[in-house]
Amino acid sequence: MKGSAFLCLALLLPAFTGCANFRRLAGDLKIIDEEYRIYGVVGNADAQQVPVYAAVVEWHRADRRVYSGDRIELPPGGAFAFSVKSPLHQHVLAYADRNRNGIYDSGEPTWIHTDNGGKPSPVKLDGVQRHARVDGRLTAGTLPQDLRKALEDFLGGRTVDEVVSQRGIRLSVGEVARLDEPRFAATRGEDGLWTPATMAITTGFGIYFLEPYDPIRTPVLFIHGAAGSPQDWRYAMERLDDRRYQVWFVFYPSGGRLESSAQLLNQGVKLLHERYEFRHLHVAAHSMGGLMARRFIQKNVLEDGQTYINTFITFSSPWGGHEAAASGVKWAPSVVPSWRDMEQGSTFLDHLFDRWLKGKVNHHLFYSHHASRSLTLPAENDGTVSVASQLRPEARDEATTILGYDEDHVSILSAAPALIQAKELLDAATP
Repeated sequence: MKGSAFLCLALLLPAFTGCANFRRLAGDLKIIDEEYRIYGVVGNADAQQVPVYAAVVEWHRADRRVYSGDRIELPPGGAFAFSVKSPLHQHVLAYADRNRNGIYDSGEPTWIHTDNGGKPSPVKLDGVQRHARVDGRLTAGTLPQDLRKALEDFLGGRTVDEVVSQRGIRLSVGEVARLDEPRFAATRGEDGLWTPATMAITTGFGIYFLEPYDPIRTPVLFIHGAAGSPQDWRYAMERLDDRRYQVWFVFYPSGGRLESSAQLLNQGVKLLHERYEFRHLHVAAHSMGGLMARRFIQKNVLEDGQTYINTFITFSSPWGGHEAAASGVKWAPSVVPSWRDMEQGSTFLDHLFDRWLKGKVNHHLFYSHHASRSLTLPAENDGTVSVASQLRPEARDEATTILGYDEDHVSILSAAPALIQAKELLDAATP
C-alpha cells in the first residue's frame, strides 16, 4: 500500500471531485458492475507446442447466429479469462493452431464446453452468479458444424482481430519475465488500484518467474500491496540467496476485491504445483498484499489440503483495516473495490481470522512504526498504516514471530535488519 494511494481519502469531500483518478475509476467500475467473468484452464495446452487459443462466442444456436466473440492466445499454464457483457449464450472453446495461421482449421485439436450429456452448452451465468469456472482438454474432435457456419457468417470476410471484443484476460502462470519490464513499473501499480478491470484486460494477472524453474531451489513468492508493483520488492529479491531460493512474484490489480484476487492466486499456485511438484513454497507479502495472501493461504492449506506452504512473512500489513477507507467508501464519488475490504469492520476483515493457520503455517509478522503526523491516522503509525491495525489482536495471537522496525511503510522493504531476520527465518524453514 503506497501512501499516495490514500492521499485523496485524507482530504475533505470537495477535493474528491477534483481527483482525476476518480473519473478513471468511474468508467472502470462499469466493466466490473455490468459485465460477467468466465475463467478456465485448458489442461494440456502446454503439451501442444504450438499456439493455443481460447475463445468465447455469444452463439444463439436456435437462430444460428453469432453476435459477439473474443479470443486470447494462452500463456504458459493454459489459463484464461474473459469479460462478457451478456450472461446468455456464452460458449467457450479452444483450439491448437497447428499450422499457425491464426484461425481454426479442421483436424486441429479442439475443446468446447459441454453439458453433463456431452453436448455443447453455454456457460451458466446470471445476475447473481456473475462469474463461472470452466476447464477442459484439447482432443482430436471437431467443433460443431453449425457453430463453424455461424462463425463464418459472423466474420463475413473480416479477420478475427477485426471483430474480437478485446475482453480477454491474460492469466500468466509461471511465465519467465524481467522485473524492469514496463508492465511492472510503479505507474502500472497505480493503474491497478484505480482501473483494476482495465488493467486485468491490458496487463493481466500473473505469477511470474525471474528465471526458469529449478527443482533444486525453493521458491519464494513475493506479493505487493495496494498501488504497488513487483518492483517494490527489488531490493529484497536482489539479496535473496539464489543458491537456495528462486524468486517468484505476483502482479495483480490491487483495486479489485481481495477475495477474487486470492482465489485466482490459489488457482495459479495449484497449477504450478501440478506442473512442478515442488515440496515447499515460502510467501512474503507487503501491506494489503498480506491480507490477500492470508486468504489465498487459507484456501490453499485449509480448504484444499495442500501442504507445501509453511512459511508466511508479512511486512506492514493492515490486519485491522485502514482508518481512511471508511471515508472513501462513504464520501468518494466512486469507490475502489478493495477499499470496501479495507474498511474497518468489513465482512472480509471480520472473517479473515475465522480459520487459523497456526499449527500448519508459521506466520512471521513484521510491523513498521516510524510515525508521521497525519489527519486520519493515530499517533502511532508508519506514515500510511496505524500500528494498531498492524497489530490486530487476532494477528498477534496467531503469529509465530512479531518484530517491529523503526521504518516507514515502504522503507521496511529495504531495511537491513528486517531482511536479515527474514533470511534467517527462511533458512530455518528450508530443508
